[in-house]
Amino acid sequence: MTDARTGLRRPGTDWEYAVSAADQLMLWHAQVAPYTAQEPLRTRAVVLLAACLSDRATAAHLTGPDIAHVQLAGAETVLEHYALSALQAAPAPTGTGDEQRDYLLAAFGDDGFETVRHAVREALAHHIQAVGPQARIADRRRDLASIEQHQPDAAGF
Repeated sequence: MTDARTGLRRPGTDWEYAVSAADQLMLWHAQVAPYTAQEPLRTRAVVLLAACLSDRATAAHLTGPDIAHVQLAGAETVLEHYALSALQAAPAPTGTGDEQRDYLLAAFGDDGFETVRHAVREALAHHIQAVGPQARIADRRRDLASIEQHQPDAAGF
């Protein structure tokens, strides 16, 4: 379905909601850490963060737009301790992160994976610091909306 206000396609699955949220969070962080906007790091970081958000959304029984209520500290815990299982469980269909997920799974434990994890760790810390320890994706909506107006690009999938 297309949003009449923006003309952009709305996410249609829980995975797409997680990817959309991850993309917005990484775009916002790129304002203070421009290196995170460079490819291929950008799309890999979006997929890793989406896997962590998706894991927490599933555990909290959040679906669709309610994924915005995922607490970022929970995603941070998944990133640090359960990233591999989160990636393995991520649905990432063709064209929506499958190649990036496959790269991350193959690179797990290597410098390539750790570079991506560091970018996501940094982004989550930035958002949590800005809002507080109970920060949720929804708490960043107002700030993230201003970025969407200036950079309507989706995650390059």
